[in-house]
Amino acid sequence: MAPAVQKKTKKTSTMKKPSNKKVQKVVEKLVEKKSKKDAQKKAAVKQLSESEPEDEVMEDAAGSDEDDDDVFKKLQRVMDEDSENSDEEKNAAEDSDSDIPSDFEKEMAVDDEDNDEDEEEEDEENEEKLQKDIEQHKKDMEALKERDPEFYNFLQKEDDGLLGFGESDEEDEPEQVGGSDDDADEGAYSDMEEPEEQDEKEAAVHVLKKAELNEWIEAVKSHKDFKSFKKLLSAFKTAARMSEEDDNVTFAFKIEDPAVFSKVITTTLRLAPIVFAHHLKPKKENGSPLTSGRWSFFKSYVRSYLNNLLHLLRNLTDADMLRLTIREAEKCTNLYVCFDRLAKEYLKTLLNAWSNLGSTDIVRVQAFLSIKSLAIIPVPASKDTNSQGYLDLCLKNVYLTFVKNCKNTNLHTLPVINLMRNLAVQLYGINPVLSYQQGFVYIRQLAIHLRQAMKVRSTKNHNMVYNWQYIHCIDFWSDVLNAYAGNMVDEEGDVVESPLKALVYPLTQVAVGVIQLIPTAQFYPLRFHVLRSLNSLIHNTHVFVPLATYVLEVLEGTVAMEKAKQSNAGLPTDWDLVLKVNKKSIHGRMYQDEVLDQCAKALKNYYKEYSHHISFPEMVDADIIAIKRFVKQSKSIKGKDKLAKLAKDLEAKAKFVRQQRSKISFSPENEAEIEQFNRDLKAKMT
Repeated sequence: MAPAVQKKTKKTSTMKKPSNKKVQKVVEKLVEKKSKKDAQKKAAVKQLSESEPEDEVMEDAAGSDEDDDDVFKKLQRVMDEDSENSDEEKNAAEDSDSDIPSDFEKEMAVDDEDNDEDEEEEDEENEEKLQKDIEQHKKDMEALKERDPEFYNFLQKEDDGLLGFGESDEEDEPEQVGGSDDDADEGAYSDMEEPEEQDEKEAAVHVLKKAELNEWIEAVKSHKDFKSFKKLLSAFKTAARMSEEDDNVTFAFKIEDPAVFSKVITTTLRLAPIVFAHHLKPKKENGSPLTSGRWSFFKSYVRSYLNNLLHLLRNLTDADMLRLTIREAEKCTNLYVCFDRLAKEYLKTLLNAWSNLGSTDIVRVQAFLSIKSLAIIPVPASKDTNSQGYLDLCLKNVYLTFVKNCKNTNLHTLPVINLMRNLAVQLYGINPVLSYQQGFVYIRQLAIHLRQAMKVRSTKNHNMVYNWQYIHCIDFWSDVLNAYAGNMVDEEGDVVESPLKALVYPLTQVAVGVIQLIPTAQFYPLRFHVLRSLNSLIHNTHVFVPLATYVLEVLEGTVAMEKAKQSNAGLPTDWDLVLKVNKKSIHGRMYQDEVLDQCAKALKNYYKEYSHHISFPEMVDADIIAIKRFVKQSKSIKGKDKLAKLAKDLEAKAKFVRQQRSKISFSPENEAEIEQFNRDLKAKMT
């Protein structure tokens, strides 16, 4: 039937097929006119009956057949007239809506009949499927009763309707225990609420009193009562989202007493990990809560609590309260990793607390400890997209957050930056292999910026390198290599070389390139800052880097050699907070004395690392000559004295090493004997 109608429609209908909305409007118009005509009919009948005199009506009631015939004839005549008028108006309406083809109306009618048949068949299939689901649910409940009777009794106590699924058509269908719930729709929820909580929303908001709260807490503490715990979670939602009262967020309770507010927060934070750990016992020791057989039932409660906890962490301003909340939230790290989206939001919130300049040091440290817990916690097998879990994500975001927040360096921000760097370095010791991969990428990025600045000499490219962010990055990776580039012990107990040691050479090349990029007197503070980082790298990794060359270059420059001008401009340079000095102060006596003082310190710290080495005399002989030549030619009295004293100390140490070296009988090829000589020499010189 349907194909024939379609064929006819193609032949007769040349107009565009109207939309369903237009057809619906036409139908509504016809129904409206039909209802008006029905009302007119009733009014006409009423008018006709009222037009008869009262006595005639009484006679009609007595049974006059002749009058009855007259009345019915009049009534029939009025109805016939109404029918004719109705047909005329109907035809007029059809003419006014002539843009709807009649064939299309027939096709719609046929489609409606087909749709009705399809809907009936679909209803029958849904009913059969529902019955099968009910039967399967009953079987699952029976199996649960045999497998875990304790949990079955818990469900019977907390939610008896769940066990009587399908027994009453009047009851709503509850959530099926053990059903699958993918994480793909995690972003679509705000808070999943149970039917009990929805009933509370419809009622008036209840003001929470301290006595009522104490009853819940006692019930949860004594026997882990879940009904009381659900109420406590609802109160926690109110406390965590107090700032959203004006938004489309509904609450089951209202908190007016500050003491109640504080107790709800602190108690829920303390009890929630305990209650969830009690009910979500993993199948294996130290396993994930996802492996618990009760996870499907508790999943919505866990997710709601963690979401509210994130809101609380974002909105707290009191340092002590924030530290307490972060510390208690750390106990729920194993629950956060069960939800990938929430875990990333949790990490983002912790990074903000760790890097925010308004945070106190104790909050900063506590936030980093929570980040470290997230980085090292095992990831559930079903969520594992990387064998290292969230460690790679934490390493990357900690470094990028550090770089983002070290742009402005001054007297107030430098202690914060140093603390952040020292904390972040600890994270890179968890997995040296993964840390090497991260370090390789970011050190290479530094090298790319440096190469671009060397190839295209422009102010823009130079500023990409000569800024505090770039220098702090060199300091950061120097600290990482200082801590973890030495030898390490593998799983079998053997001493092996750390993978991070391979990054010492590229980082050194980048640092030396930064020094040589603009070797002018204005950037001497930057030069000595980088030299300090490299000197610490030499001290901890025991590699040889010829840094004396870059110090002696300063002694040969005009600032050190020429006579300084009398200048009263400016204040003493803070060499820890400045990368570039003003041109006006370059040739002043104050800046000259400071430069020579920095040269003496840099050379002293550098030679200290090699003074106990067997080859120390050959290393310093040429440098001692260069220093003595500067002392002769320089016109700076204050700077000459320090460098002259340094040359004498170096000569004395070189003489002592030669005396000790004259007593040995092994050749330079014997590396083991050389290492032993160096250790003995270091012990004698300290």
